[in-house]
Amino acid sequence: MTSPSTLVPVAPQDVFALPGQGQLPPPPTVGRMLLHLTPEPGPLLLIATMAGLYLLGVRRLTDRGDAWNPWRTASWLAGLFVVGYALVGGIAAYDTALFSAHAVQHMLLGTVAPIPLALGAPITLALRALPRRSRGLLVAALHSRVARVMAFPLVGFGLFIVSLYGLYFTSLYESSLRHPVLHLFLHIHFLVVGCLFYWPIIGLDPVPGRLPYWGRLILLFVTFPLHALWALAMFTTNEVFAADWYSSLDRSWGSSLLGDQQTGAGLMWAAGELVGATVFVALFIQWSRADGREAAREDRRLDRLERLAASAAPGSATADQEPQQIPETDPEPDPEADLVAREAAYNAWLARLAAGDTGPARR
Repeated sequence: MTSPSTLVPVAPQDVFALPGQGQLPPPPTVGRMLLHLTPEPGPLLLIATMAGLYLLGVRRLTDRGDAWNPWRTASWLAGLFVVGYALVGGIAAYDTALFSAHAVQHMLLGTVAPIPLALGAPITLALRALPRRSRGLLVAALHSRVARVMAFPLVGFGLFIVSLYGLYFTSLYESSLRHPVLHLFLHIHFLVVGCLFYWPIIGLDPVPGRLPYWGRLILLFVTFPLHALWALAMFTTNEVFAADWYSSLDRSWGSSLLGDQQTGAGLMWAAGELVGATVFVALFIQWSRADGREAAREDRRLDRLERLAASAAPGSATADQEPQQIPETDPEPDPEADLVAREAAYNAWLARLAAGDTGPARR
């Protein structure tokens, strides 16, 4: 009788009919990697639920005449697609048999998927689509102490780096291969840590404790060299991670254990650098657009102040009238600018009253 930790190789034609760990899949092909679907109802149900709730929120906005950027919807669905492929796609069938497959799965969950998910702005959508009471609960949760701690960028940064080194340079990785529950927990951990890291950096949602753009760029500059050093250490080591597990597979196809590990490390290295460069460019674009919006708001504020000053001049036709409310024509209202404008108008009106200038306007 075989022990629970011993793998029993099965025939290639039977592998996908026997779900679960401890089975050696057939040699990977492009078709198997791209088209195979592992029947895992849990991940599929979760992904479908997240997609359905998001689309329901978008439908609620559009039904009442509010606009929602379709690129955000596409981004959210793309992120869910990446999560789905990593968990039930062809790569998932090989994640316990090939380190290189596990490496790709790790990068998809922890580095690739969190970016489009963050750009989908689901929290912003919820704040606009939820009923008043539910929206109040969400706002309270966002301002809670736990949310402030978890959204602090250095927390995500620390978890991101510690997870990389703590998983592979300890016995935790081999344990995750032998225990399905721990294996599933690590998948969730990759995705959550990736979201905690990328959401405060590139996300569009209002999160507490967000760093200014220059601070986020510095955090990226620090993170990705550390990621590269970790991948380099994995690439150059002669020690095979989880060697006992992979040896028990008795795999007759593919490269050697060390060669497969080096392939996976190289993929993680290249993917990490590519994703880092992409995030850097996207963050720089966000910064430029934010500066442009701020400059436009400042121009509108100055224009309003000039109009108020002109209307408050002694020779103007409206000098003796109490200032009226300023019509809101700003596509992006600036409450602070409106407050300053109204305060300046009332101060000018009170100054004219104190000076006794209540006669008709001179022409």
